[in-house]
Amino acid sequence: MIIRVEEIPAQGKQESFLEEEGPLNERLGGETTNSGLYFSEPIQVRLDLSRTGGILLVMSRVEARVRCTCARCLDSFALTLSSEFKLSLRPRPDPKLAPPEETELSREDLETDFYEGEEVDLSPLIQDQVLLTLPPKVTCREDCRGLCQRCGKNLNRETCQCASTEIDPRLAPLKHFRIH
Repeated sequence: MIIRVEEIPAQGKQESFLEEEGPLNERLGGETTNSGLYFSEPIQVRLDLSRTGGILLVMSRVEARVRCTCARCLDSFALTLSSEFKLSLRPRPDPKLAPPEETELSREDLETDFYEGEEVDLSPLIQDQVLLTLPPKVTCREDCRGLCQRCGKNLNRETCQCASTEIDPRLAPLKHFRIH
């Protein structure tokens, strides 16, 4: 989504559009990736844009549908992610005017990015924010029981007949470990 800076009125404007899922899936490694995540539909984006001079304020809400593989039971399921973020865009400063010393960043600096020219491409920023909403580990439900370590059965669907008292021989010495 490319926005022309001078087309944003003083009172601001709202934009809604769909961001294609293809580039996000490529950034994740494609549908055949080992991460078990891929975007199944275009991402819904709603932007509230305002401007003061050359400084743009972007407030966004994104919603995405993701196909996931559960980290515990390996079942496939759909997950809906939604996120809101705020970002300030400023014209890129002249590198000759940059401060020579180290500078401490404030919270506002972390929510600021830069643009060059009269147009701003918001797609990379939106894609970054969508990827940041992905959970590091996905489970189909909070109480997912996973797979049996011995026979591999999905414990959410059936109970296995494996002996639960059997101890892994590598861990057997820990059975007699005592703390005094």
